Amino acid sequence: MIKKFLSLLLGQLGLNPLRSNVEPLIRQIAEQSLVEVCQVVEGRLAGMSVAEARGYVRARATQIVMHEARLAIAKSTDVEFSSMADIVRQSTERLIPQVIRKMQAAGQHAPRVAA
Repeated sequence: MIKKFLSLLLGQLGLNPLRSNVEPLIRQIAEQSLVEVCQVVEGRLAGMSVAEARGYVRARATQIVMHEARLAIAKSTDVEFSSMADIVRQSTERLIPQVIRKMQAAGQHAPRVAA
């Protein structure tokens, strides 16, 4: 119980020792999801504000990221499935700006800034 409390406390302070094991996995999941998410949102971000585009990408990316996270966690010896929700959330948040930048670079209209 004390170990779990300390882990929770360190996590809240941003000092979680397991964090270093998870960061590479989060990057890997985001990278592996990028192409498929871009294909799903291609041509759909035009005319959206930045906030709308972020929300749209987040909604479309979640299932793809979840699938990639399941595969990656199953192969990992350091990460447990109980942390999957947090890994999916962090991977998705890392992925969103990458998708928007890639869509902009591909010549699609940049999301408009909300008034």
